Parts: sequence; structure tokens; C-alpha cells
Amino acid sequence: MTASSASSPMSTTGGSEPLATLDAGSRAHLAAIAGRLIPEAHGMPSAAEVLTDDRVRFVLQARPDLVEPLRGALRVELGDDVQARLDALGRGDPAILGALHLVIVAGYYTDRRVRELIGYPGQLAIEVKSGAPSYLDEGLIDAVLARGPVWRDPVTGRRAEVAGAPRTYKERVWSTTAGSTQGGNDGGDST
Repeated sequence: MTASSASSPMSTTGGSEPLATLDAGSRAHLAAIAGRLIPEAHGMPSAAEVLTDDRVRFVLQARPDLVEPLRGALRVELGDDVQARLDALGRGDPAILGALHLVIVAGYYTDRRVRELIGYPGQLAIEVKSGAPSYLDEGLIDAVLARGPVWRDPVTGRRAEVAGAPRTYKERVWSTTAGSTQGGNDGGDST
């Protein structure tokens, strides 16, 4: 455990340190599994190198539901052989194996150095342009609107007739007649 992780106990649920339930042996097993699943390659560090106590703490604080499955994946009864442990979990506890994978992968890809190496800047605010699509301004649906409502009145059986229905998109959106709402009355609502 690093000095910073020992001096800053952060809570998940119930005010407890998420790493308090993992002893040195469990952490060694986690590092061995992490190194096996994501080895050092092509200039990228191994997950064993990246998955410090701070990274694991970060993941477990974000997902406190992973603390117990992680403890189950690192239990002593599964032995020291990494591949045998992964095989046993895959056969008997696939949900626990999935939680173990999630802790390792999440810890790895939330590391700043890994994100820089893969060129991922993190989540960015993207400006969303609002407004009507160009086909509306071009009048491509005006013929459909001009046709008017195409439903039959269930009482009379005749085609619907809506007085003052807009005939173009601009009329429909920018209707200024008394009592109208944006979009106008196309016969599809009960107002």
C-alpha cells in the first residue's frame, strides 16, 4: 500500500476503506492476474504495473458492488496458479470472474498514463447543434402537410377535417393564430 493510500481512507458504503478487506496476499494475486490478462506489450504498461492501490480504490469507490465479488475472486482456496484460478472461476463463478475482469480493465483504462498512450483525452463536451433539419426548410414535407390529416373520424367514418390546419412546415411551427400551440393542431391531439 502506498503512503497516500494509507493516509486517505475513503469510504464506499458504510464508511469503510474498500481495500481494507484485501490483504497483502489478495493484492499479490490481483497483480499476478492483472499482469496475465493485460501484459506489457507494444509500449503499453502491464495492468500489474498500473493497478496500484489508488487505481483499485478508485474503481471500488465508483462500484462498491464489486468489493465482495473481488474478494471472492481472490480467495485463498483458489490457489496461487493464475491460470488455474481463472479456469476455476470461469467454470464455477462466471459472475465473479466478470467482476474481476471489470476491476482490472477499469483500473487500467482510467489510469492517466494509459489514456495518454492510447490517445484518449477522456470525455469531452461536444457542442450539439439544434434546429430543424434542412429538409424541413427546403419544403420537402410540405406536400404531406398540405394533404392534411389522413385519419377517419370513428364516429362518422369520414375523412378527418381540421379547420385551419397548417399547410406548410413553417405554418405549422410558427403558427400565430389565437389559441394555437407550437406545432399547430394536426388533428392528432385532443386540444
